[in-house]
Amino acid sequence: MKISKEFRIGLVALVALVLLYWGFNFLKGKDLFEKKRIYYAVYDKVDGLSRSRPVTINGYQVGMVENIYFHPDGSGRLMVQINMTNDFTISKGTLARIYSEDLLGGKSIELVLGVENEPAESGDTLVSDIQLSLTEEVNKQVAPLKQKAEKLIGSVDTVLILISGFLNNETQNNFMETFNSLRRSFQVLEHTIRTVDKTVSNSQEDLQSIIGNLASITANLEENNDELNRAFNNIGNITDSLAQVRFAETFQSLNRTLVATEDIMKQISEGEGSLGLLVNDEELYNNLQDATEQMNLLLQDVRYNPKRYVNFSVFGKSEEYSREEIVEMEKKRKEKEAEIKTDTEVKN
Repeated sequence: MKISKEFRIGLVALVALVLLYWGFNFLKGKDLFEKKRIYYAVYDKVDGLSRSRPVTINGYQVGMVENIYFHPDGSGRLMVQINMTNDFTISKGTLARIYSEDLLGGKSIELVLGVENEPAESGDTLVSDIQLSLTEEVNKQVAPLKQKAEKLIGSVDTVLILISGFLNNETQNNFMETFNSLRRSFQVLEHTIRTVDKTVSNSQEDLQSIIGNLASITANLEENNDELNRAFNNIGNITDSLAQVRFAETFQSLNRTLVATEDIMKQISEGEGSLGLLVNDEELYNNLQDATEQMNLLLQDVRYNPKRYVNFSVFGKSEEYSREEIVEMEKKRKEKEAEIKTDTEVKN
């Protein structure tokens, strides 16, 4: 059978068109002869994700983005159709995350495998997620710092306003006076420290001597430790003895004695009894004083005029003295005795 030229030309054109279509899809990452499994993911936004972008698991490409279109429910969400070209089985809990593939902002989908054992079937909808871009991550990290910086700047501005309003001329003068007072105080403190240092330097030998004396005292205390223990034991025995004394009965007896003494003194003060009459009778007191003076004069008269009271004299006749002379002689005698007593005390 003879094939016409036109048929051959048409067949070649058809094969060329098929090859062109297959090549075009192959260049886009589609293989018309490979086995396909379709999965879906729903996103509020796709951040520049486009068709034919790779789908990877742990960095290895296992499929591609087949199509992107709006959700049929009219909510404005986007449906992403994922063509799984690899035979690797994924579970229903697998996460389809849109991430930045490079610094230029190219978006791809990364499948994060779930922990469920039930495998996902072709046509299932996977859990969706969007990874923040580098700019968004930086903004997320910088935003709190920015807020804190703004608050800090506002606080600093408020403080500066308050300081500028507070530091008027009067306040500045007060601050200057305060600083001058502090400077003078530090100068006085420095002078005091120098004086103390000089005093300590000059008294170094005395301090060493005092420290040596303290060491000697402590050594003596250590040597006399047994005597001190005995002394403390004696004090303890004394306190024990005092503790055994019946102070209550003693004070009660003393109280009764004081009450009785008070009664006696009251009776004497009121003139009761002989002693009370003697104490309160002024005439009796004056008579006793006159009698004492008369007795004193009589003794002086006996001393200086013995012939009035004795009828004979072994040494012959002695002179008689008047009362005035006796008083004068007695005065001189007392003065002489006082001088002798003073001289004796000085010698001793």
